Parts: sequence; C-alpha cells; structure tokens
Amino acid sequence: MKLLKLKYLIVVLIVSTFSIQSCADLSVDNLNEPDRDAVLSDVENTLKLLNGAYQQVFAGVVTSWAVAPHMLADQATSTNLFRQYWDFAEEPRMRMNNTTSYSATSSFSAYWGAMNSGIATANILIDAIVNDGQEFISDGVDVTDQVLAQAYFIRGIARGYLGLIYDQAYLVDENTDLTQDPTSFEFSPYSDLIDAAVDDIVNAVTVANNAPNFQLNTMPNAADSWNFAQFSDIAHSYAAKFSAGKARSADEAATLNWGEILSLANKGLGGPEALSSIPDFTARNVGSDGTFANYMADWLNFVVTCGSSGLSSCAGYNPVDIKMAHMLDPDYPTEYPAELAGATAGLEPAESDDPRLEYFVYTTNPGFLNPNRNANLYTNYFSLRFFANNDWWPSSYGVTLFTSVENDLLRAEASLMSSGNAVDAAQILNDTPAGTGVMELSIDLPANQIGFIDYNGLSGGHNYLGTESIPEIQWALLREYSIEIDQLGGVGTQWFFMRRHDLLQAGTPNHFAVPGSELELLQRENYTFGGVDFAGDPGTASGSNSWKNLAEQVFGGPLPTVGENAEAAGKYRPYMGSDIPAPTYSGNETRRNQ
Repeated sequence: MKLLKLKYLIVVLIVSTFSIQSCADLSVDNLNEPDRDAVLSDVENTLKLLNGAYQQVFAGVVTSWAVAPHMLADQATSTNLFRQYWDFAEEPRMRMNNTTSYSATSSFSAYWGAMNSGIATANILIDAIVNDGQEFISDGVDVTDQVLAQAYFIRGIARGYLGLIYDQAYLVDENTDLTQDPTSFEFSPYSDLIDAAVDDIVNAVTVANNAPNFQLNTMPNAADSWNFAQFSDIAHSYAAKFSAGKARSADEAATLNWGEILSLANKGLGGPEALSSIPDFTARNVGSDGTFANYMADWLNFVVTCGSSGLSSCAGYNPVDIKMAHMLDPDYPTEYPAELAGATAGLEPAESDDPRLEYFVYTTNPGFLNPNRNANLYTNYFSLRFFANNDWWPSSYGVTLFTSVENDLLRAEASLMSSGNAVDAAQILNDTPAGTGVMELSIDLPANQIGFIDYNGLSGGHNYLGTESIPEIQWALLREYSIEIDQLGGVGTQWFFMRRHDLLQAGTPNHFAVPGSELELLQRENYTFGGVDFAGDPGTASGSNSWKNLAEQVFGGPLPTVGENAEAAGKYRPYMGSDIPAPTYSGNETRRNQ
C-alpha cells in the first residue's frame, strides 16, 4: 500500500519535475519506481532523499523565473519578449495569461513543481517516522528527530511559498489518503496553506530541540550546516515572513495577528530573542557549473551591449525599474518621460542624501529597451551591488535566502501594525541600514569578492523620531525592501510586502492562479488574475495606495521637478565613471533579444 500511495501522489501533484530520481545523488535500485522500503532502510539514502527535497525547494525560491514577480513589484523593467518579460513589466498592467499555449507558462508553474515535489518527499519521511515508528541510526547515533525536524521544516517552507505565490494549492500531509481518484482532490486557500506552513516550522523547531546535537545539514551544498540555535533563528524568521505574507491587501493585513508576528520575528535572525548571532541564512553554491546557484540574481544582473568606456557604457539585460531611483530621490519621476527615450536614455541622474544611490550604475545606454513597445518603461540604471561580472555560478558565491535586515523590517512593520504608533518601529529602523546599521552577510556579495565594490552594504543615514505618520513609515519600509534587501530574499519578497499595503500598481496580480497546465490535466476551468480593467477585483491590486502616489502623501505634492533642489551639499549620485572595465562574458547562459 505504501508504494501504491507514493505512485498516486505522483499523479495527484501532477508536476513535471516531480520524480524521486531527480533528487541529487540518490542511488537506489529501479529509479523509475523506487521501492520505498529500499530507500528508507538506509539512512544515507534517506538523507540523500531529503537533500534532494531541499535542493528542489530552494532552487525554486531563486529560480530564473523569479524575474517575473520582481517586475510585478517594479524592481526591474523590460520590453523584451524573451520569456515574455515585457508582459510582467508592462504598464498599464496586463491580465496574466495562464493558458497552456502561453510561451512562458513556467512563470506560473516553476514554483508549483518545486514546492509540491518537496512536500511529497517530506511526507514520505514524516509518514515513516510518525506513523510507522521508523528510526534512523547513523554511525551508531539516532538521527530520527534530526531527519523529522528537517522534513517538517522543508515541508513548511514549501507550503509557505505555495501560500505566498498562489491563491490556492493542494494541502496534503502524511495522513492524506492518496489512493482516491486524483481528480477528486480539492485545493485549499492560501490562508490555510500558510497556517499549515507556520505550524510545520514551529513543530520543526520543537522536534529539533529534542534532537541530540541537531544540525540542519541537508542543504544543496553538503558543506553547509547550522546548529540548533542558528536553525531556530532561521525558522522563526520564515514563520514571521509567511504569517505577514498571508495578507493580499491592506484590509487583510489589518486582520492579521501582528503581535504574534512580532513575537516570531523577535526570535528570528538578529532579533532581541535570537539564540545565535548569525546575520543571515545563506546557502553556498554547488560547484561552479550551476548545479545550485542564484539564477534569479544571475538573470537580473546580466549586462549587455557594452561600449568601450567601461561598465557605465553597458546596459542591464533586466535593468532596475525607475522606482529604485525614485525611492532614493523622491523628486525623481515614477514614469520615464517618453520624449527622453530612444537610441539613448536621456533622463538626468537622480541625486540623493542617501549614499545607497551608489548601489547603481547610471548609463544612457538603453540596451534592449524598445521605445516603440513602451517608452515609459525605460530606465538609466542597473545594479552595481549585485553585479557578478555576468556569472553568479562560482563556488565561492552564496545564495542569500534570508537576512537579519529583512527580519528587522518585519519587526518594524509588526510593531507599527500591532500598536498603531511608530515609536518602536522608528527605533528598529534607526538600527537597520535605513539609519546607522550596515548589511552584514556571512558570504560577501560577488561584486565585493571580485572588487567592483568594497562593501556589502551602506548606511542610509535616515533618522526616525517615532512621530511619523503611517505613510512615512510605509515609505521607509518600502525603500528598505526595494533598495536594501533587493535580491536578498528570493522570489517575490517585495511583491509580498507591497500587496499587503496596497502599494502595487493598479491591476497588478496579487497572486498567481493554479497553473493552467494543472487545471487542464484536472479538467477544471482556467482562471487568472491581473489587468488594469480588473483593478480591485479579488486577486488583483486596486492601486489605492500605489507606490507611484506615495511620495506625494509623505513629502507633500506636487513634487519638485527632477533636480530642482539638487544644489544642497552632500548629495550623492550613482556611479557614472568609466574606471570599472566592461565585463568579460563567461558564456554560461544564452540571452536573447526579441
């Protein structure tokens, strides 16, 4: 019956990537239909199975397809038809095409496959230990609780991301009867998925606390390991993130238990109740061949069409959106002036009191941006901070999945939302890179390692008094999410934050539908979200507090024209020199201009 249940699970989850043989280095007889007992009878095979689940889930968190949600949050821009990037950056917002004929269906299905596969593997292990009483002994040491804690944790992470990304998904566990007709399974709403995810993560910490000499040691890179105290910090950060991310609008956010979210975040990375001092949760790359690497960052920081005058003559393949400059210089426009978009990008550089404008390279080279498609999507910037000489694969690089800064931002937000005043939120922000703090990372960013920059982060120098209005704190939080933790939290980090404060543009999807390929196989009606004509409908942002209008609430309107107040001393400008050479091309990926 166990083997039958496993075979039905493969049908139920209907994921093209779901097959146990895809787990890294799993060596058992008959990889096409692995015998459950053969896999679980050997602890080394069990750990390899668990390692495969971790690789699939966390590779899904930083998949190259995560570029699309990044554009929905106006973190990046494009007019490129390759992978239909333009569809996700387009303004006014388009309705998402969730049909199987869409050329970029993986934009919606990539996470579905990765997360459901991880859940399937976790359920096998949880079932064996909890229901069958199986024990795992490695070199004479009982590692049963270590295996169980890691299985609960990866299932919680996978469930959490399904709940963050989709409106609904399967909610199956080790007790689900999988022998029934697969098409009879119903989807559960995102709220139930996230509640189950948080339960799993909290349970994982409890089980890990009972495990002798616990180690989180089944990450993609076998050299990675975290002890119990470190694991507890990481786990509580994720529990806080998922709990806050449950809200799809400001109205939903108002109903969340922000006191509980604050309690979780306080026990998270860098929190006042943290058990360790680690600054982040970063997994190391596997090899230099792209086996496990940050594909999201790789695709977002590729530069093209370089001239002869160094890095500033290049253009970003998926350059940063104009929002980024606007968040550092509120005088800067929220929409690119069409008359300045053409063979060159003619808008003058932003200027700011915040030194983090140095994170970006100013260029007049538009690269692949096409003004005939939408001149308002132009930009003059790409990232210097996350530049990796067009290659994010070297083994010395890391995949940063969660930082203590993101956890601090959750703490600040939860303080504001739970108390209704900005006093505690202001103090937390002042201690982060928004004020006097500096981003600390366990593995230096590639640009730092290579020598393009000599820091991982800078201090913004802002000071909050605790008397700020809600829009002022929202602006501060949005700036930090947009600038400071850009690309340091995997898929959708900014998207999830913005939707719960109604900061997304009108018509932006608040989440994805169940992938069309899944609906088609189940013979269920296709549906989708997004489109400016559907603004305010369930699943589609109203734009009532769009970031494009937020500056006027905070600083008063109308805003000055660009550069009107730029004579003040101490203004910073982005990198504009030519002393940094243009990149070498490793050839590890083929990009297309369409």
